[in-house]
Amino acid sequence: MTMSDRELVELFHDVARVSHQREVRNNDTLAHGSGQSRCLLTLSGLGPVSQRRLAAILDIRSASLSELLGKMEARGWVSRTPHPEDGRTYMVALTEEGKAEAMRRRSVGNGASGELLAALTESQRKQFGEILATIKRHYQELDQSDAHRAGLR
Repeated sequence: MTMSDRELVELFHDVARVSHQREVRNNDTLAHGSGQSRCLLTLSGLGPVSQRRLAAILDIRSASLSELLGKMEARGWVSRTPHPEDGRTYMVALTEEGKAEAMRRRSVGNGASGELLAALTESQRKQFGEILATIKRHYQELDQSDAHRAGLR
């Protein structure tokens, strides 16, 4: 059965959501402050990002993200600096302490990742890794292109 692009993306998000729910349910460290875990892990993959974009990626309201980031800032995990081109928003980045916490939480969650990937053969795992790497490169190229275009304005 051939799936449409939309169906594939929805399936990908469904699997990610179910995997995350299992991780949280099976790990008290992740369950406590799971919004912070999501934010830490997202920032560790993105690098510095505008607060507006981070809210869109995490699919949470701007006010909720501000509150979350305030708590994370108080813990020394993130820093917020004025956006260089848009004074109405901030850039959010992990501090060294935030990077360490993201690594710790990622390693705690790796048990569920192993459970998720256990359903795949070695060949499927290799193919899945190659597909994800291709998608990641594509998004990085899009981000570079967007940044280049923004610089030309």
